[in-house]
Amino acid sequence: MPITTGRWPSGRLRGVGHREWAERLQAEAGNLAAALGWYLGHDTGPLPHLFRVLWLFWELRDHMGEAHAWVEQLLPAADSLNPPARAELLWASAVAAIEVGDDAAALAASQRLAPLLVEIDDPHLHAVSQLAMAWTSPIVGDFDGALRGALVSLEELRDQDEPYWTAVAVLSAGDLEMAVGRHDIAQRHLREARDLAERFDFAWLAAWSRVQLGTLALVRGRLDEALALLDAALGLSLTVRSTLNVSLSLAAFARLAFVAGDPERAVLLAGASEGLRRGSACGPGRCCGGGRPSW
Repeated sequence: MPITTGRWPSGRLRGVGHREWAERLQAEAGNLAAALGWYLGHDTGPLPHLFRVLWLFWELRDHMGEAHAWVEQLLPAADSLNPPARAELLWASAVAAIEVGDDAAALAASQRLAPLLVEIDDPHLHAVSQLAMAWTSPIVGDFDGALRGALVSLEELRDQDEPYWTAVAVLSAGDLEMAVGRHDIAQRHLREARDLAERFDFAWLAAWSRVQLGTLALVRGRLDEALALLDAALGLSLTVRSTLNVSLSLAAFARLAFVAGDPERAVLLAGASEGLRRGSACGPGRCCGGGRPSW
């Protein structure tokens, strides 16, 4: 059941027309799974690149649990691959592990990926590898290192025609700046991410940026602004049926309720968020989607 990698929409899920391509791939989800199973049993050579190409589809359509399992099946063979393929596989392992909340696997893959950076000639792979490593740094409490890595990735992506990943990198930088208390620059980055997401119709990124802007407003004591942003984020998340973003929105609403002096409502909202998070295999304390840690 071989498939030709050149036919796959490697960049089309990351730019204009991404909704159409996501729908087309969703219609073929069963065939994709069968093809990947065939490759695992007969010819693993194309798989690292296929994992990299299909990762965004898996993320957007909630297939990350099975994707993580496929990646982990191939991971023992990583050392037998050439450096570019090994880097693709380790990148896929790191980001898939982050998505399902497997911190140990994410950190291990990131540590194995780091020495390969100097051998990665593909600018896009190099940039997203930097970003994946930035996402794993908070696992060991290194928020400053995470921010440095996210900013390096962002600088590289700005020179590429990669609107999706540029928006993700800007948003990641804003998240981390908020986490380390750099609120003014965090707000600039989060607004930039929202504007990029809206320009390219990345609805779930637009929702996520509003969640983070609402959280930042909450941190700064601007409760009315936080409520308006979170209302918009939840509505958009429900419209695009993003379970992960709904979970993230509810968690932010729980925090808002607690700050506003309503602990019972806060507990109910936090419980609802946790239930959705568990149902979508998102790691505790970090709801992820499209590679979007929330610290």
